[in-house]
Amino acid sequence: MLERPVDRFAGSAGLSRDDWLRILTLTVPFVLYLVSLKLLRIHARHEPASVSTILGLVRSDGLTGTAVAVAALGALALAPPGRRRSVTFAVVTVAVTVVALLQTVAHLFYLKTGSPFDLAVAEAAWNTRSEIGDLVGSQLSDGYTAWLVAVGAWCLLGPATVALLARRRRGHRRSSRRPPSDPSRQRAAVLAGSLAIALMLLAALPSASGTSFARDPLLNAALSPLEAMRYAQASGGATLTDPPLHTRLQRSGSGKPPNVVLVFLESVRSISTTVDDPDNATTPFLAKLAKTSLVAENAYTVVPHTSKALTAGNCGVTPPLDMNVTEAKPDGIPGRCLPALLTEQGYATAFFQSATEHYDSRRELVHNFGYGDFFPEDVMDKDGFVPANYFGWEDDIMLGPSRTWLTKHRNQPFLTGYLSVTSHHDYRVPTTIDTEHLSDDPELNAYLNTVRYGDRFVQRLIQQYKDLGLYDNTVFVIMADHGEGFGEHGLRQHDNTIYTEGVKIPLLVHDPRTPRARRVEAPVQLTSVLPTVVERLGFDVTGGTYPADSLDAVRGQDPVRIACYVDNACLASITGTEKYIFHFGRQPDEYFDLATDPQERHNLISQQDPDHIAALRADLLRWRAQVRSQTARHGS
Repeated sequence: MLERPVDRFAGSAGLSRDDWLRILTLTVPFVLYLVSLKLLRIHARHEPASVSTILGLVRSDGLTGTAVAVAALGALALAPPGRRRSVTFAVVTVAVTVVALLQTVAHLFYLKTGSPFDLAVAEAAWNTRSEIGDLVGSQLSDGYTAWLVAVGAWCLLGPATVALLARRRRGHRRSSRRPPSDPSRQRAAVLAGSLAIALMLLAALPSASGTSFARDPLLNAALSPLEAMRYAQASGGATLTDPPLHTRLQRSGSGKPPNVVLVFLESVRSISTTVDDPDNATTPFLAKLAKTSLVAENAYTVVPHTSKALTAGNCGVTPPLDMNVTEAKPDGIPGRCLPALLTEQGYATAFFQSATEHYDSRRELVHNFGYGDFFPEDVMDKDGFVPANYFGWEDDIMLGPSRTWLTKHRNQPFLTGYLSVTSHHDYRVPTTIDTEHLSDDPELNAYLNTVRYGDRFVQRLIQQYKDLGLYDNTVFVIMADHGEGFGEHGLRQHDNTIYTEGVKIPLLVHDPRTPRARRVEAPVQLTSVLPTVVERLGFDVTGGTYPADSLDAVRGQDPVRIACYVDNACLASITGTEKYIFHFGRQPDEYFDLATDPQERHNLISQQDPDHIAALRADLLRWRAQVRSQTARHGS
């Protein structure tokens, strides 16, 4: 039944034996390659899957590859034999090569992060291409580079080589068959194009085996913006409150104003600290400090990305919910930040980081916060220190510049901020600390040892304040910017890790003036840092209000809301001990009871009242719309 249409297409297309050999040598391995990549991703998920599930997951990839192959045949059919067909084949070869390489990149992205490739990710990578060269280089091992070269070489050279060898083996014989007419070739091209479109539509259909993971990566990237459009205007009557753009501080206390130190620990998740779990041997100093500090037991980042978390911690507002580093642009922050507020009160301010100033436009961001001095690793003496990763050095490199600055400004009140980087991916343990065996997973073990290093850095930093006689009148706020995933929910690193390992962070306030232990159990976020510091320093806020409560007066009534860094990837809300995650249709929504399931292993969504889940979803979408509207209104 199928032979006649195939024969009719072959005859009307006028493809020679060499044409068929070259196109099949290009497209058949291409289709098998896409299916093989999906099988590797299925295996990487470490989840049991039946044969029917596997077939459902590879369906989109196989159909997408076949659609590309059929479209390539149609393009060749449309071109008349001779030079134009040779040129067409060259164009088709380059196009298939580009698609194969992009599929490989999407595959490697999934293996590294556990997240499907997304158009928003590609756009953000392109917009920051000048900043992420070292990041890309650190991920491209010799094996991955050889893989990409092999894929490109086969697509570009393999088909022509096979055709040449076949021609030499059988001898060069010209075809005496009369070329088909233009209408015949056009009909063949239309037939191929129609079939390719039909196959692509079938590939785009939802799968019973999953959502975005089941779809071909590039097809998913292309369709994800269309699917997200229905949520773009889902404000649902969101009320726009006035952001704190005109706030000032008014001194309410007496005596010498205290100093304040903000320490942001890079990628330190709460569950890997001794503060959270005494069985962890990672942060003994923080655990000791917690015995005389206010500890937020359920603290969360707002967005698991450093520039967003720094904005929340320094400015007390929800950061822009985008991937454009809007917070580093002029008027990018809808609120006045703590450094600017304290500068007006006579405070000297400085921000130190062991990372380069170029990553995520950090110099511009720190300027927007209002810090008077900025010390990135670019201006620090690196003698005796080692690189920590692809964009920074070990954290102890900050101690020397910190001591110099503190000595100079010790006679006036000051605010200092420190951002570590050692515990950021790719987790290179500095040689200045002995590596201990903390996990059988080599990558996790390296990470945990960098967390140990960060704990030692905090200890050395506070000792510096003691040595300079500044400790007793300084309020220390120690927190993480976000957590880190190691496959607990199939995700790695942090941008899209919406689960506890990615968003729950350590947060403690150590005030030597009142050295007592206190625990805050209500869910809180980094936005509580500013009101807490203002209150501890003896100031009142005038001219506006900040959305979060001070940690010293937490009511715990409002939900904690979290957004993934990648647009339209996920949102989450935590109210008391209930946590709801909305995945924008990429995968089924989730609901967890954190009281009985703190590691979020058991999805209870099917047991919840649909109206309650709908209300939680609507609340998250209203919140997102409100934040984006306020950011846009302020930026305009």
